[in-house]
Amino acid sequence: MSQGLLLFFLAMALHFVVNDHGLREQHKSAYRRVGRWVLSAAILLGWMLGLLVEVPEFVVAAITAFLAGGTVLNVLKEELPEERESRFWAFALGVALYATILLAL
Repeated sequence: MSQGLLLFFLAMALHFVVNDHGLREQHKSAYRRVGRWVLSAAILLGWMLGLLVEVPEFVVAAITAFLAGGTVLNVLKEELPEERESRFWAFALGVALYATILLAL
């Protein structure tokens, strides 16, 4: 596994932990009963589909761009809300450190 892929995995894992916490707070028992299982099944289904179907490169690029945009919007909505006294400078420092690590590779 490449270093870039490992860093991406770690960044997304941390993002999903924060996202999971937000979904638990916002949807409570509905998320615990159904939501988390649907999301877990979607990951496994996507993995199996990826093993079985060869997707053209331009489709992969379009899906990646769509997911990246959705992730950025989700981060801005969930991880930096004003009402929770989020720390923008801590977020900005994390972004800068991650970018520095990626550029160093």
